[in-house]
Amino acid sequence: MKAKLPISERFLYSLIVLNALILPASVPAASEVLPGSEPAAGHGQVQAESACRIDKTFVKDGVEIEHWTYKSDGLSVKGRLYLPCRREGRLPLIIFSHDGISGISSSHELSCLRLALKGYAVFAPSYRGEDGSDGMIEIAKGEVSDVLNALSILKKHRAIDEDRVFLMGASHGALISLLAAGRLPANSLKGLIFAYGVADVYRWWDHLIATRQLGKDPITRRTYGDGPQVRPESFRIRCGLNAVGNIDAPVLIMQGKLDTITPPEQAQYLKEALDEQGKEAQLKMYPNCLHGFLVYAPYLKSGVTPQERRETETAWNDLFEFLEQNR
Repeated sequence: MKAKLPISERFLYSLIVLNALILPASVPAASEVLPGSEPAAGHGQVQAESACRIDKTFVKDGVEIEHWTYKSDGLSVKGRLYLPCRREGRLPLIIFSHDGISGISSSHELSCLRLALKGYAVFAPSYRGEDGSDGMIEIAKGEVSDVLNALSILKKHRAIDEDRVFLMGASHGALISLLAAGRLPANSLKGLIFAYGVADVYRWWDHLIATRQLGKDPITRRTYGDGPQVRPESFRIRCGLNAVGNIDAPVLIMQGKLDTITPPEQAQYLKEALDEQGKEAQLKMYPNCLHGFLVYAPYLKSGVTPQERRETETAWNDLFEFLEQNR
């Protein structure tokens, strides 16, 4: 029998997750220094070897953060690069694609800091249409190009080992990462981390209808219309299972069993597809975790059960183990 959160806690947690999915994330102005950080060199700096401008650089909690504007399909797109201040040699890179469609949340940034302090260069793309980026939100379409275009620039960065690259994503970002991995040449990745994402958009569409969660907002309507029968190409290009055959790196799938937004079956569909193709993959299920647990549960002061907190820390340990084994 599944454990249930008290109604008040379920409401609060859902509100936080929905904020991450829907509400705009706050972004500091170019001249602002965040609390607990120190200004550093690099304001207005341009990387000559790439189509990238560093708008701002500062230090926070032992991590150097570069705010980027870079070119992706002719658009100016935002992103943030997190580098541990104490480092030797070139670092393995994680491109960590965020959830939702509202830019980089404060919890996503804290998660990036956590990864950087483990010895990784971490890049978080804001995607087109978010955080001041050009273009419009496309839902796992142009956003995939934003990841791949960032990767081509990041491989030239002085602090990054271009031969040690991981793609990682949560929710919307998980699908983006999966689709991006499927478009890379062989031997491009050390690993892929897929956290509570949609692998089979067709069955997810059916789930949303059955659970009355299908949105009627303009972005949902523009993207999916009245469903796969009416918009077949929109669904085909967003089906993560189509990318499985081109993935040649180990895959870690992370899923909360209490997730009602992206149900656990989605993780199982991906694992089964990878197994059928003979790919290296492991599925980690966390019995008391909701949607968004990896990024949000460590930082919420309420709305998270003790079991979910413990399992979230287990998930982070699983993640670090996967990274270390494949770096």
